[in-house]
Amino acid sequence: MIWSKYSLLKTANKVAFSKEKETIREEVKEVKDSDGNVTTPAQAKEEREYIALVQKLFDSETGEALDDLKREYSLSELEEEKARYDDKVARAKAESDELAKAIEDFKKL
Repeated sequence: MIWSKYSLLKTANKVAFSKEKETIREEVKEVKDSDGNVTTPAQAKEEREYIALVQKLFDSETGEALDDLKREYSLSELEEEKARYDDKVARAKAESDELAKAIEDFKKL
């Protein structure tokens, strides 16, 4: 995801966060043999919920809609990614500030 385009894509309804479900295990019904003994115990259906960023995709040549792209995210993953960008910004700002000081010194000569 190119995060700098998130708001634009969201406004155009081309990207959104969505609660999704995934089936981990299908329901299994109890099976008994002819004597009434359980051969296969019953098991409940097992699902998990997660949050995904869903992006609408289109064929660039035909404009035909393709299957949506879904990527699971956790809040901690998003926060870690934001922290990486914030760190890059802080390092770039420090470089810029020091370069400005070097330019001032240069101009004094």
